[in-house]
Amino acid sequence: MSRYHIAARGLLGTLLVILAGSCGPPADERPNVIVLLVDTLRTDYLGSYGFPGEISPNLDRLASESVVFENCYANAPWTPPSVGTLFTSLYPQVHGLNRFADHKFRDPDSGKLRGSVLADDAVTLAETLRDAGYSTAAFVANPWLRSDLGLGQGFDLYDDSSVSKTVPATLLTVAAREWIEERPRDRPFFLYLHFMDVHEPYESPREDFDAMWEGLFDADERLIDILPPKYLETRPSWADDEMRKRLAYWRARYAAGVRLFDRRVAGLLGFLRESGLLDTSYLVLTSDHGEELYEHLGWGHGDSLHEHQLRVPLIVRPPQPSSRRVANHVRLIDLMPTLLAVAGAEQPGGLQGVDVSGLLGGETLATPLPVYSTGIVDEPEVHSLIDGRYKLVVDLERDSPELYDLESDPEELENVASRESVRVESMLERLELHIVETTAVELEQRTIELPEELHESLRGLGYLD
Repeated sequence: MSRYHIAARGLLGTLLVILAGSCGPPADERPNVIVLLVDTLRTDYLGSYGFPGEISPNLDRLASESVVFENCYANAPWTPPSVGTLFTSLYPQVHGLNRFADHKFRDPDSGKLRGSVLADDAVTLAETLRDAGYSTAAFVANPWLRSDLGLGQGFDLYDDSSVSKTVPATLLTVAAREWIEERPRDRPFFLYLHFMDVHEPYESPREDFDAMWEGLFDADERLIDILPPKYLETRPSWADDEMRKRLAYWRARYAAGVRLFDRRVAGLLGFLRESGLLDTSYLVLTSDHGEELYEHLGWGHGDSLHEHQLRVPLIVRPPQPSSRRVANHVRLIDLMPTLLAVAGAEQPGGLQGVDVSGLLGGETLATPLPVYSTGIVDEPEVHSLIDGRYKLVVDLERDSPELYDLESDPEELENVASRESVRVESMLERLELHIVETTAVELEQRTIELPEELHESLRGLGYLD
């Protein structure tokens, strides 16, 4: 019987008991490192980040004993460039996973789908931890994370057997728990899980949708509140009651996916707690990007650098529980050096993120970190820089700057570039210098023709027409 059939037959509780009794702390006292990445998860759809409904009680419990970073940013708004940065601590324009054939990854000459491959000479988090004596494993459900695209570098086990399907979190967690039981006991482990439960097409059981709809959108005033003030004040023709209900419907469907994932991941969190592994590990919960739900008249991700696509949750549960919230800006590019620091592993040269592990212990940053992002699917020259309260977004090919004051305008509804020309010029100079300095690193860049079996999966996830 396969591990997936075991899950389907409802033996999760039995497996939990078995594993809890056999997975004590390893002989090597260094902490384990566990990264749970929930694809497409927005910060504001978690209770610990202010969502008002009963949406994420299990993740909220985890957050209550963790360090919660209130302002964590992805360095790209979709999976390949963002995960590439998380794994390598290199910016997207350096590791190259933002380079795809024009027009939705299709080679303009042959018409074949092509995808970028992570360079062999890029040093990954998994490689570094493996070289430091860690057992390493990954279980991934996103089609863009196939091993032939290079992201399996450094993993003793890289299970991408389910990337052609929409795989529920329960199946990945069962596979991961089997690996935990079978791993060597004399050394710590690094485990990476990449879940797709929240990603479109937002298909969740009716019970979860009803809970989100009835809890949040049943009153007329809530149907109005879901639109940003700008659109309510101007009252455009499309913002009628029917349009507001449609928006509420789709946002409730997205919220239902978050609620479903929270329930599905509860077994893994319970297993880690009961087995004692939670108290011998650094457990990280984050996402590769957010999701626009029509805040800027669009759906999905990968097509802009607005806050809803870049801000992601970052919850870090250290071996000793710590309830703390951190307001400093941090970036996914900082995760690799930070995890290497807490694991006591040597930092490879050339990392472009910084170690922010001091924030886990209550320190503050002497100098605020600038946040650089890029990697829009069809517009590789669009970049953004967040410097304090201000955010610059610019297409370097078209020289069309946008400037937002995130403190007074968190929804990015008013472009103030025309009245802040001096600030725009200063931030643009910093951005251009950043690009020059980071791209001085040269890695082999190549693409491959994507296998035919990927096409249907990518189409079902909204990447292909």
